[in-house]
Amino acid sequence: MQTKRKLTVYMIIDNWMEMASSSTLDMLSNLPESMLNNILSRLSLRDMVRTTVLSTKWRYKWTSVPHLIFDDEYLPVYFGPFGHDKLVKIVNHVLLLHRGPVLTFEISSSQLRTCSEINSWILYLSFNSVKEFKLHISKSERHIVPPCLFSFGHLIQLILIGCIIVPPTTFKGFSYLKNLSLKKVTLSNASLECLLSSCPWLERLTLIDIDGPTHVEICNPNLKYLFFDDKSIGISLKDLRLLVYANLHAINVAHPDQQGTCNFTSILGSMLNIQKLVMKGWFLESLAIGDVPRRLPSTYDHLKSISFPLNMEDVKQILVAVCLLNSSPNLQELEILLCRNREYAIVPVMDLQEAKDQLECTFNKLRVVNMSKLFGIETELVLIKFILANSPVLETMSISPAKKGIELTLFKELLQFKRASPRAKIVYLDGSDPR
Repeated sequence: MQTKRKLTVYMIIDNWMEMASSSTLDMLSNLPESMLNNILSRLSLRDMVRTTVLSTKWRYKWTSVPHLIFDDEYLPVYFGPFGHDKLVKIVNHVLLLHRGPVLTFEISSSQLRTCSEINSWILYLSFNSVKEFKLHISKSERHIVPPCLFSFGHLIQLILIGCIIVPPTTFKGFSYLKNLSLKKVTLSNASLECLLSSCPWLERLTLIDIDGPTHVEICNPNLKYLFFDDKSIGISLKDLRLLVYANLHAINVAHPDQQGTCNFTSILGSMLNIQKLVMKGWFLESLAIGDVPRRLPSTYDHLKSISFPLNMEDVKQILVAVCLLNSSPNLQELEILLCRNREYAIVPVMDLQEAKDQLECTFNKLRVVNMSKLFGIETELVLIKFILANSPVLETMSISPAKKGIELTLFKELLQFKRASPRAKIVYLDGSDPR
C-alpha cells in the first residue's frame, strides 16, 4: 500500500513538472500548504529537492517540511569508507536550510556511526516540538545519548537502536509518549525503571537485546503491545489490563529446585485482556516453575491466538501448555513448534496418562492449528488426537515433520484420528495434500 502511494505521488510530481514547463500558470502554488507538505513528506529527500525546478515559488518549499527521514530508502546509498561522512554532510545541510518546526526526525542509515554531530542535531531538535524521534546507530560502537534528548516534551514515539542511555537526574518523564522501542542499548536497572515509570500513556513497548539490567518489571495499565526479546534479563508483568498483544522470547529461568506456585501468576497473570500471545525460545519453561494447576484462577476470555514452542519430553512444559489451553475458552488459532531437548528438561519423560487426565477442555472456537517439527513420538500424537476430537469448528490442521523418513507412516496414522469437525482438513508439509 505504501509503495502504491509513493508511485502515485511520483506520477503527480512528474505530471506537475510537465505542466510547470509548458504552462504559464503556476497551479502548484495555489494548493493548500498542508497538502503541499503532505506530498513532500512522502518523497525521498532527493526527490523532495527536485521539486525546486517546478517554479520559483517552489524553490524552498522543501525546507519547511516537518518530517525529516534519513535512511537507506530515502537517501542514495553510499558505499565505501566515506559513506558516513557524506551522510553527515547531508543531514547538516538539510538542518541548516530547514525552516519551521520539525515534528519527525528519523535517522537510521546503514552508514551511520557514532559521532559528535549527532549530539548537535539532537540539541537543534530540542528547540522544536519533535513528536517522533528515531536514532539507529548501525555500526558496532554505541552512541551516548545526550541529556538534551530527555527534554523533548512532546514526544509520542521514541526509537533508540545502538545507544547508551543515561537519563539526567532532572528527567521528569515523557508525558505524551505512546511508543518506546529500545534495541541493542546499554543502560542500568535504574535508568530502565526510570524510563518505564515516566511514560504514563505508553501503549507500545519494545525491548530487544538490552545490556545492563538483570531484571525488568513492566507495570503500565495503558500498555497494549509488548515485544520482549532478551536471553539474560528476567521479567515480571504487572497491571497490564489493556494489553492485547505480547511477543515474549527467552526469559531467563528461575532455578529448577524452586518450589511454590506456578510462574503463571507472576508472568502472565495480569494479562487478562490479551488477544494474541506469542512465546519463543524457552519461555514456556520459565512458566513451568513450581506446581502447575489444571486451570488458572482466571480465564483468558479474549485470547484468540497462541504460539509457543513445546518440549514434548518435559512434563512440566506440557502441563503448563495444557493449563494455558484449558484457560483459553475462545481460542481460534494455535501454533506449536515441537522440540526435543533433554538438556532443558525439568523432570524425566512424562507419564502419558498424566497428560490425558489434564486435557479436559473443548476448543469450541478453534479454527486453525499449525504444528511443526513433529518427531512422531506418542505424546505428540496424543495432543493432536485430543485437539482433533475436541474442536467442533476446526477448519485446518497443518502438520510438518522434523525430519524425512516419517512422513507416510505418521500421515496415515493422523488420518485415522476422529475429528469433531466435519470440515477439518489435515494439511501435510507444504499444504499440497489436504484430506
